[in-house]
Amino acid sequence: MHPSAVSYSVYAATLVSLNPLNILAGTTLDSMQFATAQAFSYNRNNDISVTINPKLQLAIIGLPAINTVVLMKINANSLNAKEWTLKTVRSEVGPTHCTGFGRSVAWIDDTTVAVAILLVPNRPWSQSEVWIFDVEKSFKIPLFIFPNNQQNFILSISPMFLQIFIFSQSLVIVTNGIYVLVVPSQPAGYVSTTNMTSKGLLYVMNSVKCNPGTFKNTSNFGPCTVCPPQTKNTGNQPCTSCELCNINSFCPLGSVDDVSLDKYPSYTQTFSYPSSPVMNNYDDLLVQNVFNIGHGKRCIVISPLFWTIIVIILCCITWFCMALLQVYSSPKTHSHRAKAKELLKRLDIVSEGERWVGGLFSFAIAVLFGFTFWFSSDFLKLYPIETSDISYASCDNTIRNAVFESSLQLALPNPNGNQRIIFHMLDSQPFTMTMDLLNTIADCSSVTVQQNRPGVNNLLLPMTSCVRQPDNVTLSVSFLLPEHRTNVQLNITGSYFIGGMRLCLRGPDSTDGVHTLQTLDMCQLFLTSNQTLARTTTLHVELIKVINETKPLEVGGNTYYNGRWALTFAESSLSDKLIYEQDGLYLRYMSERTVLSITLSEQPFYLQNIQQPIVRRPELAFHTLLFCTLIIELFGMAFLLVRLVVLPLIRTVRQCYHRNNTMETIVQPSTIIAEPIVQNNFNTNEVSMRS
Repeated sequence: MHPSAVSYSVYAATLVSLNPLNILAGTTLDSMQFATAQAFSYNRNNDISVTINPKLQLAIIGLPAINTVVLMKINANSLNAKEWTLKTVRSEVGPTHCTGFGRSVAWIDDTTVAVAILLVPNRPWSQSEVWIFDVEKSFKIPLFIFPNNQQNFILSISPMFLQIFIFSQSLVIVTNGIYVLVVPSQPAGYVSTTNMTSKGLLYVMNSVKCNPGTFKNTSNFGPCTVCPPQTKNTGNQPCTSCELCNINSFCPLGSVDDVSLDKYPSYTQTFSYPSSPVMNNYDDLLVQNVFNIGHGKRCIVISPLFWTIIVIILCCITWFCMALLQVYSSPKTHSHRAKAKELLKRLDIVSEGERWVGGLFSFAIAVLFGFTFWFSSDFLKLYPIETSDISYASCDNTIRNAVFESSLQLALPNPNGNQRIIFHMLDSQPFTMTMDLLNTIADCSSVTVQQNRPGVNNLLLPMTSCVRQPDNVTLSVSFLLPEHRTNVQLNITGSYFIGGMRLCLRGPDSTDGVHTLQTLDMCQLFLTSNQTLARTTTLHVELIKVINETKPLEVGGNTYYNGRWALTFAESSLSDKLIYEQDGLYLRYMSERTVLSITLSEQPFYLQNIQQPIVRRPELAFHTLLFCTLIIELFGMAFLLVRLVVLPLIRTVRQCYHRNNTMETIVQPSTIIAEPIVQNNFNTNEVSMRS
């Protein structure tokens, strides 16, 4: 800065020749003015850093006091030094939440530059950072930042970076604690990691191969990057390019190995209650089952109407045979026919033993009775739906002796207290949560679980189990929830990437008389195609009580209450893809930990399902007997119809037929006798005429 005649000074850059000492060119760097007294007294905040690239003839000047970095073009191509010029290419303003952007600057190579920021808030490793930029692009989004979750350190005092240097592509940092940090440049497949070798005040980072799920294909001091989707790095050797995954495996960004999602399915045990059947009247069901022949072999075999028709056909054949025996009878057959008629009369339930034909067709009635009683007995066993099997006496396998009703109810006090016990059992059921972390190398030592409570310190929750699954890339963490309505948080500390997760809730069953609490066992898988989980993933789990009330099959029996939980999920910020697209991929490597936050809450209402039988045992017996009498009456009406309509019609037809035959018999002989007379007369006349 040049002092001026006034009391203010500005930032300026000058191009000076050393031999002889002359000012060749100059330009102001910023319009911001400072008091001249500040310009001539040393202040750390007023430091200026400069780095020059002779090949590109570019100078980068850091002005940390105003959070600005200026790129200057030096035109020194002319042999005449007086024609050399100095021109501002552009000015880059640092992030507003940081202080001292441009504290120190250094060229890494002809395309990248390092810029130190003195103070960056809320960083766990140091107060300062080094941002690496592409010099051809805006300095808004860095290529990467040091320190990061792969390259960090823990010193007794969180240091500030006062000066940075680039030596043989390695980063050298001078801190305010007189510590000097060296981040060596590493070849492809390797990275300078957290582990450091101390030599007095000099700390040098050591070289290790890239972590599983990452790779590095260039030589620099930066971190490794995540493997692209459908590729993996198992970490067995230094990785310069990730290998392809199996086509059917789960391989998002940062995959360690192939994972089969078939081993981690989503499932639930609570489904919507069935709707009441369209036909919920026992009489209608009985008529539909008895007088219907369904489609398919099984339906035909168990159809009452089918077997009744066969028996009726056999009865008609027997009837016809009995009629033949009457026409062509011998004394012996007449005796057998009489005994058969006597037996059939005794079996007659249609006309009360009056006719042997009624006894013959009583076999068809017996077939219908048998199928009716079979259906009635089987239908009674189809309640309740939880313990009943399929119907063997009906073509419809879905038929049940049950009607259903579902409604949402507020959990108000029950006047008779019948539901109080099942509500208490639901509220007292302990929950165990299991988190399956898919496609990650995170281990149990890096995982902690806490309960977040407003106004108090977070409470650490002990893990009941932490195991690595047989695929070796899935970590399962289980812990007991302190209460149903709570917020719990999993912290996975370290540079670990998680491809997906499966949340499982489990709870034991219990029984108290007619009240049964069902086992809670459900899992839900959460993942985003081709992305890792967000560094802060939030899930909301809604708990809904489900009370199934089963009315008794017998009058005066016990009503059974069955309780279980239904869960719904809502996820937010499952992936940071949009954030990375907007603010830069470097953020993927800046988080100290991955946080999975799960909030459980309960709805104030509950779902009440009521199940009651279509028909109870006394009603079923009564309606079945009524139906059997209906069958007898139907056969009686059929016999009456035969006697009043069919038989008179047959007699009329027979009489007409016999009458026609009789007339033909009478008329035909007279015609035969008359013809010779006429002929004889003709002959006589003919003779007379001849005479």
